[in-house]
Amino acid sequence: MSENDPFSAGSVAKQLDYCTFCPKMCRHACPVSTASGRETFIPQVKMDRANQLRLGRSAWTAENTDPLWACTGCRHCTMYCDHGNEPGLVLLSARAAAVQHGVPHPALTGYSERFRAREQRLSNQVHTMFEGQLGTEGELGYWPGCDAIDKGAGDIAAAMALFERVGLEDVKIVDSQQACAGYPLLAAGHRDLFRWHAGRVAASVRGFKKVAINCSACLYAMRSQYAAEGVNLRTEVVSLADVLAPAAKNLACPLTRKSVYYHDPCYHARYNGVVEQPRLALSQLAELREFSWAKDDAECCGGGGLLPKTMPMVADQMAKRRLAEVQQTGGGMVVTSCATCTFMLQRNAPPSVEVANLATAMAKLSETPFTAPTSRLDADEG
Repeated sequence: MSENDPFSAGSVAKQLDYCTFCPKMCRHACPVSTASGRETFIPQVKMDRANQLRLGRSAWTAENTDPLWACTGCRHCTMYCDHGNEPGLVLLSARAAAVQHGVPHPALTGYSERFRAREQRLSNQVHTMFEGQLGTEGELGYWPGCDAIDKGAGDIAAAMALFERVGLEDVKIVDSQQACAGYPLLAAGHRDLFRWHAGRVAASVRGFKKVAINCSACLYAMRSQYAAEGVNLRTEVVSLADVLAPAAKNLACPLTRKSVYYHDPCYHARYNGVVEQPRLALSQLAELREFSWAKDDAECCGGGGLLPKTMPMVADQMAKRRLAEVQQTGGGMVVTSCATCTFMLQRNAPPSVEVANLATAMAKLSETPFTAPTSRLDADEG
């Protein structure tokens, strides 16, 4: 194998072999196969398909590579694996190999150009909406995430209002030509472009001592995948919840405490270790309720792995499944701490369920005023 072969790491081959001969012990944990009802999308079959492609026993065709894209990277299957195998990460290598062989997912044709165009548009958009609140250096910077800029500008405004309310008055939105930390490029199989993009993001945050991020997958990418690709990130990166949790004690607690459910973003709960922080923040302002499947056993909302692009109906069904429990108990507010999860759950919420990003929920619960600038609400092609 060449050094540029995505399958070249010994651990990848070992995991593929282990999963190929596994008796499907994690099949119940895959939300994509459950929502789609397709046996070819369970983790064992996806990993076996990748292994057959690696070994040259299957041809690199769109039909044979289709299962490689049926994954959000949620890591739920890993929670039930005795070997600790990581299908969500191994399948990223398989996607990179598919792109090398000229068979990207049909829905991702020309994705690198689309990604660049979206970055330019969103960078211009955040500069227009938050002129005067951007900066290139300081103690704490705020990285909203591309989905927040595109579809949840009110959540950005709420976060900035909260920072000021609790005494963090010098927080600036990171002034960057990049809106996304680059995780979608990995999910699309464009590892080289991801490496280049990560270098530019790392340079743009270098003036800040710490940066709070409102996207769970991109926080993981910055913490783990940047280093794996040789990109030195000198700035400490944390989740937005890491900043808001200790500051929540400085917010006014309402006399009547509302009940709220908290949805764990998969990348926070199973990659980043961001589990108790958002709960601590919310519990100071509301009565916190839990889903039956929560924390490192939480169900996925369908937003990861570019599934909303490659399998949009399945992704939406996953979000609907996640909210069904709240709907069946009479409805209520569901709060989450990731811009992508917020968007996926909001667009699939029934009338009885209100979905809010952590910052917006905390602002509303503590009666912290904020004004949402005009933002594009439709799904983007990037």
